[in-house]
Amino acid sequence: MKVIPLLLVLVTVTGTAWGQNFMSEAREDMFSATSKLEDLLSLEAEIVRMVERYLENTQERISTIKQYVSEYRRLNPGGSEAGGSEMAASASATSQSKVIVAHPVDAFLLLKRLTVEWGSVEDAMNRHANATQELVGRVVVFRERSTFPVMEDLHGAAVALVRLQDTYNLNMTSLPSGTFTGVGLTHDEFHSSKPLSARDCLFLGKHAFNKGYYDKAIEWFEAALDKAGHEEDSTVLKQEIEPFLKATMVVHDDVLEKRGPRGTDWQTKAVPVDQSLASKHKYRGASTHKFLPKLYQQQSEEEEHDHYTRLCRGESLRPAEIESSLVCRIVTSPPAHIPAHTHAHGYFKLMPLLLEEMSLDPYIVVFHDFLTQRQTDAIIDQAKPKLATSRHRGPDGGFISSMVRTSKNAWLRENQERADLLANLTKKVEVATGLHATQPSSGEDYQVANYGIGGLYVTHTDYLMIHPDPATYSPWEHFIGDRFATFMVYLSDVEAGGATVFPRAGVTIWPKRGSAAFWWNLYRSGVGDENTRHGGCPVLHGSKWICNKWVHYNDQFRQHTCGLNTWDKLVCP
Repeated sequence: MKVIPLLLVLVTVTGTAWGQNFMSEAREDMFSATSKLEDLLSLEAEIVRMVERYLENTQERISTIKQYVSEYRRLNPGGSEAGGSEMAASASATSQSKVIVAHPVDAFLLLKRLTVEWGSVEDAMNRHANATQELVGRVVVFRERSTFPVMEDLHGAAVALVRLQDTYNLNMTSLPSGTFTGVGLTHDEFHSSKPLSARDCLFLGKHAFNKGYYDKAIEWFEAALDKAGHEEDSTVLKQEIEPFLKATMVVHDDVLEKRGPRGTDWQTKAVPVDQSLASKHKYRGASTHKFLPKLYQQQSEEEEHDHYTRLCRGESLRPAEIESSLVCRIVTSPPAHIPAHTHAHGYFKLMPLLLEEMSLDPYIVVFHDFLTQRQTDAIIDQAKPKLATSRHRGPDGGFISSMVRTSKNAWLRENQERADLLANLTKKVEVATGLHATQPSSGEDYQVANYGIGGLYVTHTDYLMIHPDPATYSPWEHFIGDRFATFMVYLSDVEAGGATVFPRAGVTIWPKRGSAAFWWNLYRSGVGDENTRHGGCPVLHGSKWICNKWVHYNDQFRQHTCGLNTWDKLVCP
């Protein structure tokens, strides 16, 4: 088996490498937001309507042509038929022709067919050719004027599906058939309208390999082999799949032997596929390794990823004594530093807040029923036309788009949008937290994000000013300070997946329409709290919409003094 040429095919199948910008900056991707996928369905419906009209007219024209052929067959049953010797067929046709032309009426009808009726056939064929050309032209123009997916979008969707498989340990017996069980507030079973084909599984296996998911690539190639053996209408032969599977197994074991089971750009199974390698002493007990949570301390990238995926799947990582210390309560008075004569006290009497503690250190809470469905829908409607591919800070401090964050977002400014909706929301945020959030120096514009196929945001911090060189940041950033706190409203329910998780704190927050999560990003001193590192889990089924309000540090100095030492923490708002 020639492994190297085959690996070149695997590596070049998508033309991208791990961590690179996945979409070109010149266009917006289609797979990272469900709102864009919904738009695609509308575009496809319009094209289908064009094709349906074309088919209706085509059937009429074909009917004319078929009628001409059928009439000829009826009158001349032996003519132009396959079978028998050419000499016998020629003799039969000559004999039949003599009978037809002998009768004056038949002779007249022959001439009529080749003049009047053939003219109709010729016209039908010409109109069919013109209609085909016209349809192709209309579709081309329609696609140019609309936003249509390209191969990059398909590659992105393939990688997203592999990520879902990896994060949620999806059952590969049922996933290729389009069936999986959800995680989150419910555990419903979901079914696709159509299963994946053997060629689809082969395609996904190549993408898994190219992204370093060597363990998942093996599973997709095995699924492709299994499907290839059962498909009635074969989409790919087993002989085409087997070399990819064998080559991937070789690479898998080689990477595991030389680099270990996981790194920043690869992952393998715990033990080699090759049984002779698996029998080595160093792999004994590897598959039964017991996971021990490592909370409230520094985590390696591998450890953080392991905590992240376990929390995404709904596993509980915290000891019972921490879980039992958390309470739910009705908040009937504002934070203590708000004067009694302000409107906040009256607000709490009329509409107390429903607060659930998710963590005391770092302090993370959820306000339930913070917004109504009407309010969340209104925010989504405002954001939809402005959605653009989400960006995040890259290694050099600049903002980039990549598979680290797969979503689309829009920024909504209070003085440019519906003043009543967003301004009232900001006032409610201020009342709930006791923070200043109205002025540009105290709170950012609202960021609304929508997550598509496997949409996620890998573990990160919301505070951004971490570069040791102060010159990295603008004078405005120094003036307002870093992101002191995050207030994140869930604008939609998510049927499966899509949780917000804090790997170091062991916290999982499941999206629920109208609820809002709040946490401090910084210590009193303004130093970032590493235990607030968090990520958005991939959306397994459904659509996830969130709305973020980031409150900045410097404008809060009157309410929240620095404290006596660097590590003094903030608790209740």
